[in-house]
Amino acid sequence: MDKKHIIKYWQDFFADLFIGTFKSLFLFAFAGFFLGVLTTFLLKEISVQPENWQTWLEVSVLLIALAWYGTFGIVHGLTAGLLRTVGKKLCEMVGGLHDLLDILVRGVLSNYSKFNKHVPKKELADKFDQLGKKFLEDLKLKSGFLNQVKSLIFRVVLKVLKFLFLDDVMVELNKKPSDQLSRADIESAVRRVGVEFVISTITDNILLLHVLNGFLLALTFGLPFFLFWTF
Repeated sequence: MDKKHIIKYWQDFFADLFIGTFKSLFLFAFAGFFLGVLTTFLLKEISVQPENWQTWLEVSVLLIALAWYGTFGIVHGLTAGLLRTVGKKLCEMVGGLHDLLDILVRGVLSNYSKFNKHVPKKELADKFDQLGKKFLEDLKLKSGFLNQVKSLIFRVVLKVLKFLFLDDVMVELNKKPSDQLSRADIESAVRRVGVEFVISTITDNILLLHVLNGFLLALTFGLPFFLFWTF
């Protein structure tokens, strides 16, 4: 598959990412907002002491807290929903991942008329990053929260493929007795690398993103409590 078709594949993948998942995203967003409302109530009961406050001040503080918690609750809920959706769609990515790895590896090695196995790994990594960045630009993901999440997901994919290239693919290439490698050697090495490992690794990274999202949730939801406790 050539680069044009691979770009089209990933554009379609991200375009279809939310088809059939609107209900799931809505439920996650609603759950996040409900959590925000609940936390606002807890903030009022635990931290806000309105004995000497005027009514307008108490109402203003609670409205600001509700806006804070409601907004971040929806953001964290949508993020969790998106990560869950991507995790479910990973099985559909097998062919696209293999083709993407193949074209990126060929792109890196095309910089060398006669590729030598002793090329420094850092040099290969830099060229891979450059190609990955160009590929991300070619996807033409527009600005906006959802597209930023899509961009983050694709960056995770590229990161995993880079490590796969530098380790597994290069190990396969280094098994060749000759220092000079043919195009057939390169394609054979890519085919022998299983994309199941890629999916497993990406799943692990998605789990880490879930943990990060949970940490940021605790941070954003805990900040008002900390401020009231401090002041």
